Amino acid sequence: MKIDFLNEKIIIYFYEKKINLDNIDSLNRKVKDIFINLIKKRHLKLFGYFKIHIYQNNTYGCIFEIEKIYQNSFNIEIIDLKLVVHRNVSFYLEIDDSLFIDDIKTKRILKIYMIHIK
Repeated sequence: MKIDFLNEKIIIYFYEKKINLDNIDSLNRKVKDIFINLIKKRHLKLFGYFKIHIYQNNTYGCIFEIEKIYQNSFNIEIIDLKLVVHRNVSFYLEIDDSLFIDDIKTKRILKIYMIHIK
């Protein structure tokens, strides 16, 4: 698992494929565990209304994109979530050197190579 903090978004990369997006109870438990981890271990104050995009790829795993959409004005410590699941999404990994990618499907954008992950 890797966590990136970008402006107002938190992006979490899960390299495991065991996240069951079909079972709503399992998915709710996973999201709850993520928020508990961010609040307790990372000492973040995450209160308000959040939209979470979950991008799932059978080869890579999942990416959770957490975005705060509203902060309540009463300073009440409530978390409300809206989950949006995107299944079987194609991912592209960015690399700088094309030395080892002769047999892999790639895209070149300017000086950046993108490896397609199905």
